[in-house]
Amino acid sequence: MSRIIMLVPLNENVGLTTTTLSLVYLISKKTKKNFFKSFFYFSLINDAIDNTKFIINKYFLNNIILLKNIDFSKQYFNSDQYHKLVNQVIEQCYNKKDTNGLILIKGINKNQNIDANRINYEVSQNINAEVIFVEHLKEYSLKYINKKEKNIKIFLNDSKYKNILGFIFNNINSPFIKKEYDFIENLNVLYNFKQSKNILKIKKDIFSKDNFFSILACIPWNKNLLIPSVIEICSFLNANIVDIQNKKHYIVKKIIIFDENYDKIIIKNYNYCLFLICLNRFETFFDKLYSRLETNKISGIILTGVSKFTKKILFLIDCLKDSKVPIFFVNTNTIKTLSQLQKFNFNINFYDKLHIHKILKYISKHFKNINLNFFQNKIINYNKKYSPKAFCHHLKILSKKNKKRIILPEAYEPRILKAASISQDFGIAECVLLGSSKKIFQIANDKGIYLSKNITIIEPDSIRDNYVSRFLELRRRKGLTEFSAIKQLQDNTVLATLILESDKVDGLVSGSINTTANIIRPALQIIKTNPIYSLVSSIFFMLFPQEVYIYGDCAINIDPTAEQLAEIAIQSANSAKTFGIEPRIAMLSYSSGYSGNGLQVEKVRNATTLAKLKQPDLIIEGPIQYDAAISKTVSALKVPNSSLSGSANVFIFPDLNSGNITYKAIQRSLNLICIGPMLQGLKKPVNDLSRGASIEDIVYTIALTTIQS
Repeated sequence: MSRIIMLVPLNENVGLTTTTLSLVYLISKKTKKNFFKSFFYFSLINDAIDNTKFIINKYFLNNIILLKNIDFSKQYFNSDQYHKLVNQVIEQCYNKKDTNGLILIKGINKNQNIDANRINYEVSQNINAEVIFVEHLKEYSLKYINKKEKNIKIFLNDSKYKNILGFIFNNINSPFIKKEYDFIENLNVLYNFKQSKNILKIKKDIFSKDNFFSILACIPWNKNLLIPSVIEICSFLNANIVDIQNKKHYIVKKIIIFDENYDKIIIKNYNYCLFLICLNRFETFFDKLYSRLETNKISGIILTGVSKFTKKILFLIDCLKDSKVPIFFVNTNTIKTLSQLQKFNFNINFYDKLHIHKILKYISKHFKNINLNFFQNKIINYNKKYSPKAFCHHLKILSKKNKKRIILPEAYEPRILKAASISQDFGIAECVLLGSSKKIFQIANDKGIYLSKNITIIEPDSIRDNYVSRFLELRRRKGLTEFSAIKQLQDNTVLATLILESDKVDGLVSGSINTTANIIRPALQIIKTNPIYSLVSSIFFMLFPQEVYIYGDCAINIDPTAEQLAEIAIQSANSAKTFGIEPRIAMLSYSSGYSGNGLQVEKVRNATTLAKLKQPDLIIEGPIQYDAAISKTVSALKVPNSSLSGSANVFIFPDLNSGNITYKAIQRSLNLICIGPMLQGLKKPVNDLSRGASIEDIVYTIALTTIQS
């Protein structure tokens, strides 16, 4: 399975582009040695503004596969479109989960979206990504570093990030973090800034030794890497070269605007100056400064407002050849050219491969904690955990593999029709509607629901008589008469259950307008219990933000015996495996271990023993309290030798009272997505819907049923 690593900026001005590219540069070299079978990259911003993608495409494409960027920059957090984008990220990551592959994702910063922190968090947790935080350090002083360390500890305590690989501290002691400058001011800062040599040799232990976050790299700001050359600036402006006999690419430390105000400017030294000269003032420039061109290392001349050359200008340019000064021209005027330069990126230049590699080599050499051993040792072997969106996507993927026929007897309910349409379109199931086609299409038309021609509609009146004899055969011993059978078959749920029993469909979903009893009773009477089990039970999939939990039994068995409770645990464990969840079972009680007594505690204790005897490979603990089942700290105190160690994901309640109250209290209080109840133990899958089920709930219940079948 591919690893997913996401770079999450904690601030602006962290040099996210250079950091990401340096990691690409480092990993690309390892990939050449077959460390990763495949290496993918995408970002959470628009392709057109992703400088990282531009450079990868130009210089690293042989080593990395570019995926489609998924642009969150203009989306409101929690909007419908936002959720669609999160689902696209999940789908893209799932589709590329190659063995021994790596997906690198560049997060979004506050400059691009004010909700960047929340977007980065939700995306990273939904795809179960390993996170590298990228942060800056304005100052390299003990006082500032102590303050930064304190803030990071608060952030880590408050945030709910999981799978944190560590922190990269970039742009340490950069003057550009403290203030924003325009292009000319940037040049002045770079030229005049006095950089201590000690800063370039930052120690790894700049933070206290007892910090509880891993420092992967500390990268000092280095002005020598940022001073641009004339070629870089002119490439950025798309300036055309008139003459460049001198092969040396001079750096640019100052811009001089040669306009009507030039005479007021006092300049003693023209070394490394780049002149911007309007074409109609070029003669004046030539007259005043020609004598100085040979005695100064002038970086270059840009002629502005040039659309075509006159003979006179060509003559003047020819006269400058001896000075060996690079000459360029642009068709924009001086003001517009200066305006364009405000967007020049001093951190990395996109047009000079040598300069790019120089910067990336400098930064990546500071990644002392990120090497082959890092990737080998840091692979996290945690149990597979699904976020809500990832689990729902997982359901869709599993259900698409099966392509089962699911009958929906409540075909006059608009939610059912809409869910059937979605399920059909997504390939989750082949839906079969039981009802009058005329009435179904009328309702669909009134509600603006498009029903595909591939959705099968069965007219109940045309087939009821076909199932009377079979119904009598199944229930005659229970005293069912022909009159009673005909009467009961008027109920579409009963009829649908018989259609399922006859193998004409693979599963049944109902309950949006019927009670649980009306769904389960026909299933027990007609489908009956699977021979390997003695009872039917239920589970709910509780989609918590960071993990999916399974609750059972919260809908069927009122007060199960120890034997029944053990079977419910085994059924729930088997169901968990079906859906890709490795079960870790907590047999819940008001007491943990041997701390309490009572009939209910003894029942749970006996049930745990029976479950272990029947299925010795189960990871199961009981009796155990809920807090000890989910908290490592509490588990260590209450059940120090627990096999769960606070990591339970399947929770078996001792009775229906506690189970039903708990799932509804948690669902409503936390506003969780809750899928179920899913019935376990029947010969064929029948699933009940809550009468308050949303269209989304119904779609996922159809998916569950498809997977079960």
